[in-house]
Amino acid sequence: MRGVILSAGIGSRLRPLTLHKPKCCVTVDGEPILARQLRAYDDVGVTNVTVIAGYLADHVETVCERVESQRPNLETTVRTSEVYANTDNMYSLSLASEDVAGEEFILSNGDVVFDPGLLKTLVESDADSAVACDTGAFSEEAMKVSVDDTDRITHIDKAIPEEAAHGSSADVYRFSADFSTMLFDEITKTIDRENDYCEWTEVAIDRIVRNRDHDLTVVDISDYSWVEIDDFDDLQAADVLFSSLSSLDSKEAIFFDLDGTVYLDDDLVDDAKARIETLRESGVDVYFLTNNSSRWKDDYVAKLNELSVGADAESVLLSTDGVITYLYAGDDVYVLGTSAMRDALANHGIDVTADDPDHVVVGFDTELTYEKARKATLAIRNGATFLLAHPDAVCPTADGMVPDCGSIGALIERATDRKPDRVFGKPNAEMIQHVLDDNGYAPEDVLVVGDRLETDVQLAENVGCESICVLTGDATRSAIERSDITPTLVAPSIAVLDQFISASSDASAQRIIDEGTS
Repeated sequence: MRGVILSAGIGSRLRPLTLHKPKCCVTVDGEPILARQLRAYDDVGVTNVTVIAGYLADHVETVCERVESQRPNLETTVRTSEVYANTDNMYSLSLASEDVAGEEFILSNGDVVFDPGLLKTLVESDADSAVACDTGAFSEEAMKVSVDDTDRITHIDKAIPEEAAHGSSADVYRFSADFSTMLFDEITKTIDRENDYCEWTEVAIDRIVRNRDHDLTVVDISDYSWVEIDDFDDLQAADVLFSSLSSLDSKEAIFFDLDGTVYLDDDLVDDAKARIETLRESGVDVYFLTNNSSRWKDDYVAKLNELSVGADAESVLLSTDGVITYLYAGDDVYVLGTSAMRDALANHGIDVTADDPDHVVVGFDTELTYEKARKATLAIRNGATFLLAHPDAVCPTADGMVPDCGSIGALIERATDRKPDRVFGKPNAEMIQHVLDDNGYAPEDVLVVGDRLETDVQLAENVGCESICVLTGDATRSAIERSDITPTLVAPSIAVLDQFISASSDASAQRIIDEGTS
């Protein structure tokens, strides 16, 4: 049996992701959709696959070559449509006629992510020809099918109403040699004789099932997950549904970034309180970490308690901790930072009033003045060590991104013509490594949740643990797609955590009971 994957489309509803790669090459759980399909084909013994490319075809070829190098039995043939912008997938399938016309084959659209078991069920079914049909789903966007009493398909169309639909097509098909012959005859009639290049393959299928004797039935794949990715909502669903993230209540500890993850300014993000409570009820230790050096631990503890999240000083980890550990009591230091940061260093025996400092510490100074920048610049030019509390260029707020420590550091760097001698905070593994060491946590037993690739997710990679990147702060889905830093899960917000906590439903029910009796 051969396979055909239709992957010529542009994917305009996924721009800007698809400005530089075709939709079939967009990643889900770190892998291009096309690569996932090719591996599924190979797993079920469909090792000769024709891939129809079009938009940015070189990316399609690269993915095919990479998967072939990993799968010795797999052989792909890439055929390119030169008119992909002005045709639909019936024309794309016509380009595979010399490979599969009149032969048994599997067909899938290259924008569908599915569990490998879906394809296995379709290939191993007793049906000669079949549509992979989700009998438990109805979607306005999906192709729906109607059937007769023997499950033979009588109609396939997006416009089939819910009361007449047997289910939704997952856009994966199996065709017998006889149906393949009829299908390509119908395609030839539509394209060559009627000069109609802008039709869907399902139009040809529908004409056959409504007007000719055929063997096309349904195979129920409702036990398997699948997502047809047309837009960002679909991609968001696929990111969560097909994530390789392990269960969160199997973790021993989870480290939450604060700004842009747990809260924005003075507002919690998507009821973060409930998610954190559920984790704690599941026996998971919860820590909070932030590069924001404008406050000290007691400020964060007070804020979290005010938001009813609950925290103590031992559970709050700051970039300033690294600065304090690096310096010695009695060191002469100038602090370009808030009064809270200066007080924190002073309370640890560090002299922050020196006129001729040995070190200059640059933090996120929400009280910044020109005079502070002047003194820091002169001290560094006179030989003081340049210490940057953390690298974050911007800080997420409810109003948008504002300059953070990295931007202030860039000002001093430009004025002194000196790069920082040391940068603290995330993504340095030391930010949390001491907690792992003190508590005996293994990297596989902890998780980092944050909104930044370069700090939060990179921290997880440096530690060797899993990560969740939420899209409520700095990171965007487009930035994640372009980055070499790959989170274990891309999530719209912290709210998604409930789907990875087995105790969440029980805990949620108990909260409803408690609230109802209070």
